Amino acid sequence: MPDLRGTWTGTWGGTPLTLLVLEQEDASPSGGVSLGPWPLLGELLPGVSGVLTFTVRGEAVSVNVRGRLGDSSGRLTLVLEPLTEHGGWITLTSVDEHRLAGVGRSRASWEPEGPVELQRQGADGRGARVPDERQRRSRSLSTME
Repeated sequence: MPDLRGTWTGTWGGTPLTLLVLEQEDASPSGGVSLGPWPLLGELLPGVSGVLTFTVRGEAVSVNVRGRLGDSSGRLTLVLEPLTEHGGWITLTSVDEHRLAGVGRSRASWEPEGPVELQRQGADGRGARVPDERQRRSRSLSTME
């Protein structure tokens, strides 16, 4: 699975959208039966978690988001579930290494819905590569000095 951690910006139904992927797990529970925090039955799928910022009535709203990663016809697929009072979902597939596209739906009529396009952002605001593990380690060591 590609590393999706980082900032992705674009639009949802024509309004600004930002996805900040903070964590990516190789396997997290999806559906099934759990006893407290321990999954007993169900499927383990790779997943992500982070923050989704979208526009509602002209105001930026940020919510926690969880997502499941999969494969559809040989392309990476990401299903996001914003943790909002009203629920909803966004389904994205990879266009290329730095772009995702799909569709999103909210259960509240005032929240965005429709086409979604996201592009990975770098420090310069353009699509950028995610640093590999060696580069991340090097950066964290240099900040400790």
